[in-house]
Amino acid sequence: MEKKERYERYKYLMGLTAWDIGSFKDKSFTIVVNDGPNGLRKPVLSEFEHQEETIVSVCMPTISALASSFDKKLCYEDGMYLAKECKAHNTNILLAPGVNIKHNVFCGRNFEYFSEDPFLAGRLAACYINGLEDNNVGACIKHFAVNSQEHARLINSQEVSLRALNEIYLRNFKYALKYSSPTSIMTSYNRVNGEYVNESEYLLQNKIRKEYNFKGFICSDWGAVNDKGKAIKTGMNMEMPISSRSNEYLDKDYNIKFTDEDLIKRDEELYEAIKKFKGSKKEDVNLDELHQKAIEFANETLILAKNEKEYLPFKNNEKILVIGYFANHSRYVGGGSGWVNAYKKETFNEVLKNHNVNYDFILGYDENKCLITKDELLKTKANKYDKVVLFLGKYQNDECEGSDSKTISLRPFQIETLDLVKEVFNDFLTIIITGSIASCKHIYENSTSLIINYLSGEGQSEALYNNIYGLHNPCGRLAETWIDDIKQNPYLSNFLTRDDYYTYCDDDIYVGYRYYDLNKNGFILPFGYGLSYTTFAYDNFKITHDNKYINVSLDIKNIGNYDGSEIIQVYVGKENSNIYRPIKELKGFEKLFIKKGLKETMNIVIDIDDIKAYKEETDSFALEDGIYKIYVAKNTNDIIYEQEIKLNGEIFEKHLKPTPLKRKEIDKDYTLNTPGGALLYNQTFKDFVTKNNINIDINTFDEKYWDIDSTPLRNLDGRLNMTYEQLEELVKVLNNEEHDLSKHKNFDYKIQKELKERNII
Repeated sequence: MEKKERYERYKYLMGLTAWDIGSFKDKSFTIVVNDGPNGLRKPVLSEFEHQEETIVSVCMPTISALASSFDKKLCYEDGMYLAKECKAHNTNILLAPGVNIKHNVFCGRNFEYFSEDPFLAGRLAACYINGLEDNNVGACIKHFAVNSQEHARLINSQEVSLRALNEIYLRNFKYALKYSSPTSIMTSYNRVNGEYVNESEYLLQNKIRKEYNFKGFICSDWGAVNDKGKAIKTGMNMEMPISSRSNEYLDKDYNIKFTDEDLIKRDEELYEAIKKFKGSKKEDVNLDELHQKAIEFANETLILAKNEKEYLPFKNNEKILVIGYFANHSRYVGGGSGWVNAYKKETFNEVLKNHNVNYDFILGYDENKCLITKDELLKTKANKYDKVVLFLGKYQNDECEGSDSKTISLRPFQIETLDLVKEVFNDFLTIIITGSIASCKHIYENSTSLIINYLSGEGQSEALYNNIYGLHNPCGRLAETWIDDIKQNPYLSNFLTRDDYYTYCDDDIYVGYRYYDLNKNGFILPFGYGLSYTTFAYDNFKITHDNKYINVSLDIKNIGNYDGSEIIQVYVGKENSNIYRPIKELKGFEKLFIKKGLKETMNIVIDIDDIKAYKEETDSFALEDGIYKIYVAKNTNDIIYEQEIKLNGEIFEKHLKPTPLKRKEIDKDYTLNTPGGALLYNQTFKDFVTKNNINIDINTFDEKYWDIDSTPLRNLDGRLNMTYEQLEELVKVLNNEEHDLSKHKNFDYKIQKELKERNII
């Protein structure tokens, strides 16, 4: 291939702008990709310097809220209505959904992910994807794979056994691709077992292309490419956004790391995936219609966690007192790429006013401190309120792309406010606004009623009103286990070490409820948990099976006083297995709306392929021969029926406990993946800058660039005004000096502490 053609092809191996991509095979059209798991986050202008201002878009429930619905039809419709808005703004691919396993409870992006369970995440994601793809908008499923933390996300390696990798962290993607066909897959920033995903033959070819039969194109997360030459060879079709690597820099890997055949194949894969968008036309959208859908969807996501004394639902003629910052500061979405410039931003107080509710409001606390005293509350109590509502929750910077939390506890001053409310009013409803789990034992024990509100979009406040006043019966379920203290799961403390280089998944396959089923210590709200205003009775259980499917059916009667939806979960377990296993795993679920007094039959079909276990020796899944238990349940702790069945399969070799993960040493020498923090207070680096006349104010470098701590050198070319060639030369110079990179482990906290003491930040 002539150099001229290669250079032209290089242009189409990356974004043409921040959000536009095209194919060398047909340069006559380009397509647009934009962020938006729960809305369309589209910059008004596509140029890099104009990324802050985004269009107004209807904000649908976050992925974490959709998961709480356990509702396949809702997830499909959510994708369908998101497609309408995409087409109205000429967006061809929505960079969504995020299906990563919620392994790390501190991860700042957990609000963008479905669940701790791969089956629930994969099945709901497939419905969401189909809603987009059936309406001529592409989905880009992300972040493949094992994206469990934001800290040092471009450097960190998630160390995980092959069995846990395949049964937990890849199976969510496998399920999604089994039941849908997304246009694209986005690779994650992090490494997996020491290897960047873009460079992993095992992950991109053996798994995505061959085993999962993926036909779309593979793109990088923004700035996630390490070795582009190797990534081209391995299977990455598109680096996003525009690469700062020059054609000359990339071409030095030609016929060494990649060939003509690789270049041609990567473009053909891309073209075959995007050619369906040729001739796509803009369509009008009714934002008011979408807003009503946002309310309907949010209705299905709220989780009633407690309701003593039938405190809920409220009556229209009751006078209520509302307390808490989040009642008049509506927080319905997380930060970063998942943020949406919502069409309507109604607070709970505004909704009460719109519905002519007789209420008073006390702020109670703000973002920093408690603002009330017991005496002030006692004076307020004289107004004789019938009901009290207390809002608690996490703030925007607690759950945001790019950073992880350091705790699952709410702010102490919020708990101080709760204690004051308990002392004065005794009975009250607490609403927790969050995108992920929060310590809530104290809140649960001291509240009369409790609603857990995952960030459910711009319809959230109206949905809260509907559910509190009984216009809708709460039916959400927890898609992740809620614990009160990370000491209940010792593996979680691993994430608090903030190791830039390695995070060890020592819990192996025992993630989420799989661990807590074996370790029922401390306060737990179990996976799948959620209450209702009505009561259901169950009868006529039937479980049959053949070689392909297990069929579960039961009759459900609504014997309470409210219409409502019931969600039934089916788990499968195997005792006396030759391999280590969880007690049970989710393999089926359905949701059914039943009017009061009526009975309906629910049918749940389980694919036997989905209950197979991973065999490392063959890198494949197989069914172990023997007796299996089928658990029909309301949640992992509430089994309403169980039955044994015999399945014919293979005899597995004995392997009764996980093999401990080997610890790895960090690189002793500088590389392009060394954290930028190693340049701070580094005289060799400063001498290099001066010698090469690089445009940086080296005298103020340590103060101005403290935030580069966990960014690899390869991603600092723009900030340091250096080319890739200069970065490589810098690495050589640094390695000629005596150094000990181990001292830079967790260097970021030392830097921040020093800068805070000097009042720089």
